[in-house]
Amino acid sequence: MRWTSRSTQAWKRTSLIGIILILTYYYLTRNPTETPVDLPVPAHPRPPVSSSNSCHDFPSSAKIVVAIKTGASEAASKLPAQMKTTLRCASHVVFFSDLEQDIGEYHLHDALSTVSHSVMDNNLDFKFYQEQLKLWKSGKGISSLKGMKSPEAPDKLAAWTLDKYKFIHSLEKTWELKPDMDWYLLFDADTYVIWSNLLTWLETMDPNKKSYFGSEVSIDGTRFAHGGSGIIMSRAAVYEVVVEHNGTAAKWDPLTHEKCCGDLVLGEALKEYGTELQDVWPSMSGETPATMPLGPGTPQYLCSPALTFHHLSPKEMQDLVKYEEKRPKSLGPLTHMELFKNLTVNSLSPRRKNWDNLASDPGEFGKTGGVEREATTVEECAKFCTADKDCFQYTHHDRTCYIGMSIRLGYEKKADEGGVYQSGWNLERLERWIGKQTSCDHVTFPAQGA
Repeated sequence: MRWTSRSTQAWKRTSLIGIILILTYYYLTRNPTETPVDLPVPAHPRPPVSSSNSCHDFPSSAKIVVAIKTGASEAASKLPAQMKTTLRCASHVVFFSDLEQDIGEYHLHDALSTVSHSVMDNNLDFKFYQEQLKLWKSGKGISSLKGMKSPEAPDKLAAWTLDKYKFIHSLEKTWELKPDMDWYLLFDADTYVIWSNLLTWLETMDPNKKSYFGSEVSIDGTRFAHGGSGIIMSRAAVYEVVVEHNGTAAKWDPLTHEKCCGDLVLGEALKEYGTELQDVWPSMSGETPATMPLGPGTPQYLCSPALTFHHLSPKEMQDLVKYEEKRPKSLGPLTHMELFKNLTVNSLSPRRKNWDNLASDPGEFGKTGGVEREATTVEECAKFCTADKDCFQYTHHDRTCYIGMSIRLGYEKKADEGGVYQSGWNLERLERWIGKQTSCDHVTFPAQGA
């Protein structure tokens, strides 16, 4: 509204005062989450925008950019929760999908817009992408494509098969949007980052050294960082891929069809240019706090500083950020053992119905669980656990008793044709084991190049 009346000086003064009061009220009461996420980097970057006071205690994230990789069918259900919890303190976040769109205040870039037609033509991996784009341009909804299977792999979702082409393209586009940052972080939309720990760790390292961190996976002799656990790359490593070897994504596109996954392709590209993976598991982990195994078989977790988790639901993200924000800063880096004692143990009970605590899972080293016994009742299963000195938990389903040698909370699981899932924990044995563990007084982060 524009005022043009100049009838009296008093009216002018009153109008001016009113406008000043309105503007002052707006700036004092506006919602900080209304600030756009993907902003140009100012000459002097401002502090992270967040309603959480804890962000002000963190090291600066002004030279760190987070690239979130997602899909059009899942973005709306995941991104808002991720941004309001684990990434609430991040200064620079960019989003990549298989469709350019806006989800509320967040703009999603199409990671695949620069894939050449020669790669897409006659490549069934892109059938989903092309159909989705056609529906979107015609103004129709894309929900009909949810659950679409890959034409060449009916056991896999078409969106998952397409995802492997996004990795290097997302990295190239992130550099274009945010060049010369110190650290480039590539996460999924269900990855949770312990931001305070991450910033503390990155502050100790040199971004001018070529570094590539993650939770190691190995396929056919190639070591690479598991994408869901998160991928962290230094400026020097990214510069090599996207500047010194401009066109890396286009080079790998024709080869990606034969690869299982995009994190493998990115790992192979980095390796070709002389950057080897530094494994930082279990700090960067594919588990959630509910599936993280603690016990004699997995001592690596105990005093390890937690950096990332994977496959968290929006509610799990909200629960974890509540814990992060209420813990005193004086406690130092957040460890897996602290999370275990304060989140997992407090949620345990002697027995739960319609629950799977993952006692059937052998784990990465076969020391987590997976021992089977025949048992007709859950009571018989509980007796097997009591008799086995290595058992901390058990799950009974159908006529099988699964013995677990580590402690995990697990998830609700409804009955199926085999019957009810019932899980239990040997709490006395657990209490004795916890009592024998030393306190995590000296928490150390992985050293660069170690």
